Amino acid sequence: MKAMQFVPGFSRKLEDDAGVYAVLSGSSLLYADGAPWQPLDRASWRFLGLAPREQHYIGRYGDQACYAVDVDSEAPLPAGYHWAPLRSLIVAAAIGTAEFNLASCALQVFNWDRSHQYCGRCGNPTIAHSKERARVCEGCEINYYPRISPCVIMLVTRGDECLLARNVQFKNNFFSALAGFVEPGETAEAAVHREVAEEVSVTLGKLHYFGSQPWPYPGQLMLGFHADYEAGEIVPDGVEIAEARWWHYQDLPPIPAAGTLSGMLIRHFVASRSAQ
Repeated sequence: MKAMQFVPGFSRKLEDDAGVYAVLSGSSLLYADGAPWQPLDRASWRFLGLAPREQHYIGRYGDQACYAVDVDSEAPLPAGYHWAPLRSLIVAAAIGTAEFNLASCALQVFNWDRSHQYCGRCGNPTIAHSKERARVCEGCEINYYPRISPCVIMLVTRGDECLLARNVQFKNNFFSALAGFVEPGETAEAAVHREVAEEVSVTLGKLHYFGSQPWPYPGQLMLGFHADYEAGEIVPDGVEIAEARWWHYQDLPPIPAAGTLSGMLIRHFVASRSAQ
């Protein structure tokens, strides 16, 4: 069976009864128990008595038009349905790659639209652009587009070991790859070197690009790298990193879910060392 794909897009087309919908209430998704999350056809969610408040066309899911719709969640849901944050679906491995990208797009589009109802320069209300995904201040002649913040996430490796860290915000014994935002005027590669040096005082050798992932908290694009250790002793900065150490690939602590880019980086490293 061919895997479904999601292709983001923009259109001013009207509601399409044949389309599918990512149904949201705030930052939670409507989820049917017992199966991985997927968008619903219009009849399915309207049958539940949910009243739509706002809707955006977000692209194509397979050969169908796809929409994100925000609904009033005060109405009780029937058995078998509940509201689920995207993070919980990732942790439970209850969402596929295409569906994660779809949900990520839906959440980011709504976050952008709600955050730009007024012009940041003059304070007047903005209006929807007629031809692009943008909100417009007619007085200032400014277009406000969805903002994507590039971030790097890197797994530093040394032979059979990888460097994992526990962020000060982690509430349990949970370790992940290092990560950080790309600064203005900085390349992704330079950001990898800088973030690792700042957070754990280690210098790097070669970098190996791994892949990317949209991350809607609220609007990041994660750029993943494997990084070869070069020199230095691990010294956590104590500000963002509470603890960091080398871990053998056969003896890892609790790590991020497989659906996250950090989880993918770590599992790819483990698979590559296990195959040797």
